[in-house]
Amino acid sequence: MKTLRTAMIGCGRFAKRHTVNLAALKQIQLVGFCDQAIENANAYNQQYACGEAKVYRDCETLFDEMDLDLVYICIPPFAHSNEVELACKHGVHFLIEKPIALSVELAMDMAGQVRASGVKSQVGFMYRFGEAAQWLKQNYPSNGASQGKAFMTARYACNSLHSWWWRDREKSGGQLVEQVIHLLDMARFFFGEPRQVYSVQENLFHTETEGYTVEDASVTTVQFHSGALAVITATNGAIPNRWDCDWRVFLPGMAADFSDANHATFHKTSQPWTSAFSITAEKDMYLAETLDLVQAIQEDRPTQIPIEEGVRSLCFALAAAQSAQQNAAVNVEMPV
Repeated sequence: MKTLRTAMIGCGRFAKRHTVNLAALKQIQLVGFCDQAIENANAYNQQYACGEAKVYRDCETLFDEMDLDLVYICIPPFAHSNEVELACKHGVHFLIEKPIALSVELAMDMAGQVRASGVKSQVGFMYRFGEAAQWLKQNYPSNGASQGKAFMTARYACNSLHSWWWRDREKSGGQLVEQVIHLLDMARFFFGEPRQVYSVQENLFHTETEGYTVEDASVTTVQFHSGALAVITATNGAIPNRWDCDWRVFLPGMAADFSDANHATFHKTSQPWTSAFSITAEKDMYLAETLDLVQAIQEDRPTQIPIEEGVRSLCFALAAAQSAQQNAAVNVEMPV
């Protein structure tokens, strides 16, 4: 079994979620770290590669100088440029965090390069790997959703100023595009492609915060091509130091109450008496998406969340942002 020579592009706080797992896998050898702040790359090198990897300020030099098998692209949305192009040019498989871009054009270009090169891609929608989410997907693959008999309510709630770039809509896309896209992706995972979206977004709690141009409260309603409906609410004005992301799915004969993708209670609703069971798991979903990518490389098969899924969920999120800007329902145009 070949060890995959792996590099990290972006060595900020979030990248640690992946690097901890990569450093512990026998299939992985961490050989490179890249960050515009070279001190971040040096810190990662010392912590996760005992100082034996190489560090870079720019990814072009990284790809040119290193013989890589795999890269993890963990940079903010506004910073995405040619990382995927370079990976494809050099035949390097990759995981890219969401959102994969801030424009449909760039996202489509990425997907085209991946298809032409044949490299494996994985997008960081880790909730799809949750034990409870996968149980519902596997056991209710069409019951309700294909006939339009499905309804979802979802909530994303936090209270943090986040990073400087996150507060700038031009750099993050806003809370819905940068964070709540996880819930949009879960809705797609369960119900298929959206047909129309209407979103109301406001800054209610941070009007006095300098440089805060993203929404901190939103309500988004969705109708899917199947006829299924979803209502997704989000706020950055909730309880500090908590990150609440939960949802409920209602299907014929079933109501599923998710506290997260690993934990849910499933209520049978086809009889008048109480009948329920729970799925509880402590599955590391970040590790699961990495293992799926590694196995896809080894077995030469598609990953569970290839780049095309990142394009479609981005189109969904950007359509919601457009709806809020226009104060009108918007048809969601998905690429072929």
